[in-house]
Amino acid sequence: MIRSNRSQRGTTLVEVLIAAVIIGIGLLGIASLQVKALQASTNAEHRANATDLAAALADRIRANLGSRSDNNLANYQTTPIAACAGLNASNCAMAAGAADTTGVAQCSPANMAAFDLATIRCGEACLQDDICDEGGIKNMLPGGELTVSCGAVPCGGTSDMRIQVSWEVRNDTFGEGNNQGNAMDFITLTLIPGVDPEP
Repeated sequence: MIRSNRSQRGTTLVEVLIAAVIIGIGLLGIASLQVKALQASTNAEHRANATDLAAALADRIRANLGSRSDNNLANYQTTPIAACAGLNASNCAMAAGAADTTGVAQCSPANMAAFDLATIRCGEACLQDDICDEGGIKNMLPGGELTVSCGAVPCGGTSDMRIQVSWEVRNDTFGEGNNQGNAMDFITLTLIPGVDPEP
């Protein structure tokens, strides 16, 4: 029998380098997956907030129909609202514990529309002291904007209305920067104010 004197003495440097490259590629893939998962989770949270805010405004629009014969809702139509200045209508809200209802009683449908837009866009705090620091599209969604449009003229209880809430999202790929605002996402809610929503 012929016996070989060669014996295995361990892995070579080339094999070690190949293994390191394979592990590195795997780790980069895992890191990229984590970044994408975080982006998707954040955008899902923004979408949920936008949906809640749009639904809240839809309820306010329905409540402002009242028993008026004209059911005019044109005051809700907006160009995209990206700022809170000029939207306040504090005479349509009472402070907690207040007994005087004079200001609220004088709130017209137009005042109520401005109040509703300010509440949804800027949050409750903005209506009390002009300090917009909590709630609303402005503080819950990055670069958030609100647009309300009507499908018929005049805009009334039997015409369809569209509430659109948009916000900035991250869509860059792993390793290409971390800047926010390079894409926009939005939700659109369509309603007919004078018709009860389906359950």
